[in-house]
Amino acid sequence: MLETSDVPAGVVNIVTGSREMLARVPAALYTRRVIQENNPDLSRRLTPKRIVLELRWAWLLEGAARWFAGQTEHARPAIARRLHDGGRPSFPPGLRDAALLGGTVIDLLVREEGEQRAVQLACRLHPDGARAALSKAFNGRALVHTEGAWRAHLSHMAGAR
Repeated sequence: MLETSDVPAGVVNIVTGSREMLARVPAALYTRRVIQENNPDLSRRLTPKRIVLELRWAWLLEGAARWFAGQTEHARPAIARRLHDGGRPSFPPGLRDAALLGGTVIDLLVREEGEQRAVQLACRLHPDGARAALSKAFNGRALVHTEGAWRAHLSHMAGAR
């Protein structure tokens, strides 16, 4: 855990949760590696095809890694700021929002369907893309309803203290 003495001189305003998120970076990086290694859809070698897949599925790879590492629960202030300062995020989150908002999709999935479902989603890329993967993960629920539940979940997270 970071101590106050670890904060660089001149840093005055530390956002609530940022220290906790920072302390979990090693776990998030390790978890991302575990997800990559256990996902048969990602080649073991770094190839252009793998890079494209990882960018397309960044919301899932980053989101799952950060959720399982415990960062998402400390991201509330950052999520609130993102929703206040930025435009309406896409669903699933785009590349720009993958690291911050990807974990909120996983959080919603765990709340509704359980942690095992989140593991299954993270370890297999659906051949028909993210929308099909999300529909399957949420028991076939129409994506428009899952998106609505996610947006409500985001609002709740942003407003909760």
